[in-house]
Amino acid sequence: MFRCVAYTESLKKEWDRLALSRGTIFHTIAFRQILIDSFGYKCRYHAVVDSGNRICALLPLVEGRNLGLKKAGMALPFVNYMDVCATDEEAFNYSLECLVRIKDEHRLGYIELRLKEQNLESPDWSLNLHNHTFVLPLEEDEEKVLALSTSSNRNHVRKAYKNNWFEASFDPGHLERFYKVYVRRMKQLGSPSPDIRYFKRFFELLPDNSHLLTVIDRQTGDVVGGMLLLTSPGDGTLFYPYGANLTEYNNKYLNNFMYWEAVRFGIRSGLKRLDLGRSQTGSGTYKYKGQWGAKPEQLKYLVYGGGSEGAGAPDKESLSFFINLWKAAPAFITNEAGKRLIKYLMP
Repeated sequence: MFRCVAYTESLKKEWDRLALSRGTIFHTIAFRQILIDSFGYKCRYHAVVDSGNRICALLPLVEGRNLGLKKAGMALPFVNYMDVCATDEEAFNYSLECLVRIKDEHRLGYIELRLKEQNLESPDWSLNLHNHTFVLPLEEDEEKVLALSTSSNRNHVRKAYKNNWFEASFDPGHLERFYKVYVRRMKQLGSPSPDIRYFKRFFELLPDNSHLLTVIDRQTGDVVGGMLLLTSPGDGTLFYPYGANLTEYNNKYLNNFMYWEAVRFGIRSGLKRLDLGRSQTGSGTYKYKGQWGAKPEQLKYLVYGGGSEGAGAPDKESLSFFINLWKAAPAFITNEAGKRLIKYLMP
């Protein structure tokens, strides 16, 4: 017999124990706090408990408004995928029933799940299969990992090191310099960027799991690229949720150097895999990540609207005009507007 209960601080210790043993770093209460502090979302976290009040499943859900100002429940924005953390199939199925009740109770326009390993086959949920994540297996022997790459990718990695163009740093003190690169690159791609305080909260609330890899031009001393990396020991994964580089360094294979340093860090950390993040099927980043020997894994984005029309966020094609407008707008406008706008995108 299961019950669904709203999250309270009294559940934190047991919640995190299950999150870190069967889930990911994104299931933890610390990440919940990062989202709430950074974007002002409402917490709709719930736990499924059994007759002995033991937690059997986690339902991390936040409430916000999308670009159409419709109330949405997301599990979770700013996370590429997050399977339901449940102890067994029965608890998983009960969790799905709970989500429908949560939607009705809080009068949400829709609920969105982002699954990878799990499946949800129901005509009541609409399915989007436009996204993949790429997972690269890690081994103790670096050469075995590099051997998974295409020959051209291996050559580019070796050329970057042979020419000694770059230096890798894991000093979090470079965050502000990395952030400037990140904001600039996101604008070129037509995307707003969160406030730097969002990134700072990772190091404040997840200090043991948050790592900033920056790439420094040896000649100028400038930060020219970087990645925010998150270690998730429970599932042995190194996540790469955020990163950017200056495109004028493409001819020096900056990206190849940066990705390889992430691989080496994952190996040193004793992790089993590097998740290279979400890409739309057939996109440039989709093809680039495949060159590393990383395997594309289908992401299943599911929306339950309870029969209401127009449930779910606007698709990328419908936003193409605004994406191009964002690219063309002056940086002094987009830099500030982006900090306020991005919470409605629920990326």
